[in-house]
Amino acid sequence: MIKRLRFVIVLSLLFTLGALQYATPFFKDESNDEGSTSQSKFKIDLSYESVQANQPPVYVNDYQQVEQGSFFLQKQGQQGYLVSPLLDTRVDMNITGLIARAKVTQTFTNTSDEWVNGIYVFPLPENAAVDHLEMQIGERKIVGQIHPKQKAKAIYQQAKRDGKKASLLVQQRPNLFKNSVANIGPGESIKVTIEYQQTVDYQNDTFSLRFPTTVTPRYLPKLNLDAGTQEIADSGWGMTQPEYKDRSRVGVQEEPEPMHKVAMHIALNTGFSVHKIRSEFHPIHQLEKQAGVYEISLQQDMIANQDFVLSWQPQPGQDPKAAHFVQRHQDGFYGMVMLMPPDEETDTLSLAREVIFVIDTSGSMSGEAMPQAKQALIYAIEQLPEHDRFNLVEFDSTAKKMWSRPRVANAHSKSSAVEYIENLKADGGTEMLSALQLALGQQSSELSENETRIRQVIFITDGSVGNEVSLFNYIHHNLQQSRLFTVGIGSAPNSFFMSEAARMGKGTFTYIGSTESVQEQMQTLFTKLTHPILRDLQVNFSEDVEVYPRNLPDLYKGEPIMLSYRANQPVDNLSVTGTLKDQYWQQSLSLEKGGGETGLNVLWARRKIAQLGRDKRLGQDYDEMNKQIEQVAMAHHLVSEMTSLVAVDVTPSALSTSKDAQVKSHLPKGQNQAIGSLPQTATPAQLQWMLALLLMGVGLCTAIFTKRH
Repeated sequence: MIKRLRFVIVLSLLFTLGALQYATPFFKDESNDEGSTSQSKFKIDLSYESVQANQPPVYVNDYQQVEQGSFFLQKQGQQGYLVSPLLDTRVDMNITGLIARAKVTQTFTNTSDEWVNGIYVFPLPENAAVDHLEMQIGERKIVGQIHPKQKAKAIYQQAKRDGKKASLLVQQRPNLFKNSVANIGPGESIKVTIEYQQTVDYQNDTFSLRFPTTVTPRYLPKLNLDAGTQEIADSGWGMTQPEYKDRSRVGVQEEPEPMHKVAMHIALNTGFSVHKIRSEFHPIHQLEKQAGVYEISLQQDMIANQDFVLSWQPQPGQDPKAAHFVQRHQDGFYGMVMLMPPDEETDTLSLAREVIFVIDTSGSMSGEAMPQAKQALIYAIEQLPEHDRFNLVEFDSTAKKMWSRPRVANAHSKSSAVEYIENLKADGGTEMLSALQLALGQQSSELSENETRIRQVIFITDGSVGNEVSLFNYIHHNLQQSRLFTVGIGSAPNSFFMSEAARMGKGTFTYIGSTESVQEQMQTLFTKLTHPILRDLQVNFSEDVEVYPRNLPDLYKGEPIMLSYRANQPVDNLSVTGTLKDQYWQQSLSLEKGGGETGLNVLWARRKIAQLGRDKRLGQDYDEMNKQIEQVAMAHHLVSEMTSLVAVDVTPSALSTSKDAQVKSHLPKGQNQAIGSLPQTATPAQLQWMLALLLMGVGLCTAIFTKRH
């Protein structure tokens, strides 16, 4: 009996240790490479302007699940990160024509009395070309230098060990960056400045630009995890269990959420008369300095839980039909070309369509995103003419079709679909691949013999996935005759995935940031869906040039052709050919004149790197593509997946080892904060605790029974 009792006690202790193992956050050292497969769901504010330093500290377990720009402090030899209070953040942006240059400056402070190391993680536009890093400590300014990724990391680690202040800027994803800062002294303030360049979007006679302030947590399907990594639950999440406020509790006084804000200033030089300037989500002040030149600022510093979107329209009748900007550089001539296809009135498609609607009902869509998605989907279905057929796919941890085969878009089918949509709820993981398999698979079997239909897939999601590469590969190999149109929902959709998936699917990306804009944006999308496309595009220059993108996508009404080129001598003209309404189409553009502009070499390099990344994903030689990416990024001083910026102060300053500090967290605007509203981490810890307690209880009863007998 004594042996049996010992066995029960030992077994219960083993279960208890197992529970503790899962309850303790898996720690990945900040010096490791990016791309962790672990997922934690903490919510950190993008703290932008005058945060009071006496806020209580907040600790997190994994900096890689950032939701907005945040500065993490790391304690020497311990797990987890402390989020530093930010003293100030300022965004200064200069927009000239089609080009925007942005400077993001944030000041951080170490409020502790110990030396710390920090990690600053922040989102940027997916097409941002990051080429400048500056770190300022007191009066000293340290400018970052570009190096191959591993060399930059080694330089930073050595400086960190030597007690020198250092900064390392790396790209985790095309729209997510990490800046590590070493050896911040007690009471010291660190100012970090990041500069990048991007192109302005132009569609439907409207110019627009989006500055991301928040990022929805990325979901990684468990099947994509390497063997030996931390276990992922059925929901698809791993790491520690996040703590959500229970909004149902009555009489419990909750702590006020922080109001971290953004100070933003924009200089806009359009080059033409402007009809309207609009900020979709944040009130702005605008001052016209001279014709076509404006100063823009926020009426009040915005809370960093909603992407900032600015748009402007030319005066009626003055819509640009072409543009050419040129830069003479030491290694040649760089240019940017915009050319609008014909905007003639066309009849809607007489050919019947088969439309497959896909809606994301995973946990990340909880809150305001789900009503937006439902409203967009219902509006889209109600617009279908009766000669179209449609079906609906919804997905979270699994995916399923509403009907086994598409049905005619009659009143009965639409009514059934609307009722089905209204009952959808957001919960579970984001198994997007299974949804794509249902939407793109078995295309030919769904059409009757000799039946011809245009097949369009409308994918409504926030794109909060981390396995973009495998999804891109599936789209590339299974698109067939379908066209994929992505609709980004919520305050912070994953625009890199959404835009790249649409490009590979020969469709378009539409962003819906609020319920108020659903009808307008979906109407714009349906205008594209029902107008002939310009396809099979080819571009011919008068001189030998290297131009990107190399393969032009299909274009829809209101979309321009956008090109970046490099040549050894000035280019006189170009011609574009394609197929419009099944007929040959050609348009020429003289390039003898062009507006002088700087930074076109950086934008050209960024587009070349993006193309090399596509080539790598689609099976071209992996090592060779990485080598070319590194060469281009090094030549143009760009951060990429193969290069990083590193800045090192030559004077050692650290006097002791490192420690931490804290900040309260924000969800992106509209996300539900109630318990269980997002996919839970669901490690085996809870089960193992129950088994441990059960076995301990059995052991106690056995001991009592033994003592009595």
